[in-house]
Amino acid sequence: MKNILLILLISLLFTKCKNTNEIESDSTKTKDINEIVRTIVLEDSLNVLKKDKESIMLCENLIRLNIIVIDKNKDKNTIVLPRSYFNQISIDELLNKKIENNLFFNPSDSLFLLNQNINTEKIKINEKNIEKINLTSIEKEIGKRKANQKYSFYQMTIPVFSKDKQKAYLELNHYCGRLCASGKSIYLKKINGKWKIIYKIETWVS
Repeated sequence: MKNILLILLISLLFTKCKNTNEIESDSTKTKDINEIVRTIVLEDSLNVLKKDKESIMLCENLIRLNIIVIDKNKDKNTIVLPRSYFNQISIDELLNKKIENNLFFNPSDSLFLLNQNINTEKIKINEKNIEKINLTSIEKEIGKRKANQKYSFYQMTIPVFSKDKQKAYLELNHYCGRLCASGKSIYLKKINGKWKIIYKIETWVS
């Protein structure tokens, strides 16, 4: 009986520790995401601050980046098309990306990156941690488009992190009309405790 009680006690303590670690991990991730959004707004000079004269909008919800795995052995005759413009990237592209001749992510990051595919579909930006910005929703902007009203807004994906949480990748799209849109890939690194953009490239334009 004592052994059973001891096992139950150890199990409860283990579960409590695990839950505490998950809460702390989620809290750290939320903080990192908010800091990354702030970095993108300021370092990439997005004109979304309310104090800017020609400020445009930023979607209040970050959307999930879909990381796909291409099965190269499934059909050797299959032609692999370029990745979708919209918030999708292959794990191979992430792992093979070099910045200044060095791989950005390590092979050991692969499983951790893929596991982030189970992220929620969207995460709301915490405006309290950023300067006052003009936030909108995708529903409002779609409504403007349907009503043939002028619209211009940015939409950002949820950052995906390296296993050591010191590197991150996201995509940023800008929509400003039916034939006015573009997207870019942004790579960030935590340097001296602060997130910095170390590389960005335009990936598509319409």
